[in-house]
Amino acid sequence: MPEEFDAGTGKAKNIMDSFIEALYGRSEETIPEEYDWFAPLLGDWEFDYKDKFIDGDRSRPQRQLKGEWIFRRVLNGIGIEDMFICPSRATRETSPQPDGEYGVGLRIYNSKTHCYDMVYACKSKFTNLCFTMENGILTGTVLENPNRKWRFVERNENTFHWQNITIQENGDIIVNCEAFGKRK
Repeated sequence: MPEEFDAGTGKAKNIMDSFIEALYGRSEETIPEEYDWFAPLLGDWEFDYKDKFIDGDRSRPQRQLKGEWIFRRVLNGIGIEDMFICPSRATRETSPQPDGEYGVGLRIYNSKTHCYDMVYACKSKFTNLCFTMENGILTGTVLENPNRKWRFVERNENTFHWQNITIQENGDIIVNCEAFGKRK
């Protein structure tokens, strides 16, 4: 691991330790409790991912994968960062996927709109979203296409259910993929 010289202590210091320390910062508790919607998700998760449903039937997925999702508070507590890994590091060798994702999301609480502005980045794309709470469902609307949404339909201290959906012109919802998580 690369090292740098710490002028304050006169000792060598791991560069990644310095980066992580600055990324996390110190919590200033700037997100009001009533808007701290991602708090139950903080920590390390494993999940079952399902997509490519046969004839649109969610009980008949063509593909099921194991994944990881890691959530942390960052930037002195004003943001929530996550890392989405699918297939998981433990299964990527035995179950490689050409469209697998190793991505990172950054959500910043917006005190003017009481939502979270988010950017998600992975190998081939950036996606911008705005997360709001709608009837107890944490919903991220894709800004480039408001009919596409990422949502946590259930979330608590030990489990979550996430969906990537498309809302059709007639109001019908198509579930493109979903993940069922449990805390590690």
